[in-house]
Amino acid sequence: MNYTERECTLLALKHQDTPWVPAVDTGQDSCIPTVLEEGARGLGITTDWFGVKYILREDQPGPMPVESEPLIEEIEDWQDIVKFPNLDKYDWEGCAARDTASWDRKNKVSNIILINGMFESLHMFCGFENALCNIMTDEDACSDFMSAMADYKIEVIRRVKKYYNADKIQFHDDYANNMQLFMDIPKWRRMIRPHLKRVVDATHECGMYYEHHSCGMIRDLVPDLVDLGIDALNPVQLQNNPKKLKDQFGDKLTLSGGFDNQGCIDRPDATSEEVKASLQRTLEVMAPGGKWIARTSFINRSRTQLWLDVLDEYNRPLKEKCGVEAVRHVASGIDLYDLSERTGTTKRD
Repeated sequence: MNYTERECTLLALKHQDTPWVPAVDTGQDSCIPTVLEEGARGLGITTDWFGVKYILREDQPGPMPVESEPLIEEIEDWQDIVKFPNLDKYDWEGCAARDTASWDRKNKVSNIILINGMFESLHMFCGFENALCNIMTDEDACSDFMSAMADYKIEVIRRVKKYYNADKIQFHDDYANNMQLFMDIPKWRRMIRPHLKRVVDATHECGMYYEHHSCGMIRDLVPDLVDLGIDALNPVQLQNNPKKLKDQFGDKLTLSGGFDNQGCIDRPDATSEEVKASLQRTLEVMAPGGKWIARTSFINRSRTQLWLDVLDEYNRPLKEKCGVEAVRHVASGIDLYDLSERTGTTKRD
């Protein structure tokens, strides 16, 4: 069979062996829909359509909410403060046409990134310290907020399917730092799991794969995520023991990631030789048996071409065995999470 990068990626998403290593950089077209006015709008202090203020500086890898001016100061008042946008007043068709104009749907999987899941929204609206206090002191109000946010996300997902016709949703909601979860598992199961289940189910009902993004030490939540029916998980940082997770859950869960970002490949003083050796080690450990999508998630995107060269070298004999031409991939230089380049209006007159 003359496989494409798309078919190779879909095999991995179905938890099957793959003819070569599928990778985000080579087998997926992705975007954050420009119709969604969530998150930072560019450098400096900007405000999104909920009224949350963000700050983004040139010297930081991503935006943060302005915690001195939280949208929600008292969580019990959230219903009086949070106003959800009327999604039908926005130009989904026009934005989708522009966002996907260069997509190669024949040869790549189409992927829509949705930032700020239910828990992330809570700490974006309240500030992180206050959000952690809120989940300890008023679990019911926090759960109600996250339920309403899940309703909103589900409506977004339905429109994503209609207008973007994506293969996959990549849903962001972080639940841990490098060492531990932000809350104990029973609380996560009470407050977040029911709402996340509805989001996962809605994605599947729309005929799309569901990939969950959650940084940090989340391995203790993986059995729950598998039980919820998610299809893939990223970035699976090294502290989670990605190989062990793959061996244990690979028949039900596709891992996307597993690289040593913090220890090597994103370390500013790491040499090209060290980065290359680290990338090769991960390929050798994680690739056998398929059920894996390579995702490096570089903060330092100048190293993306080095990664693509390593990947192409690893895949070349595997592709030749399938009768597929081994081409050299070139880094695009595009930051999918940089929303500062948005132009024009997304709202209909």
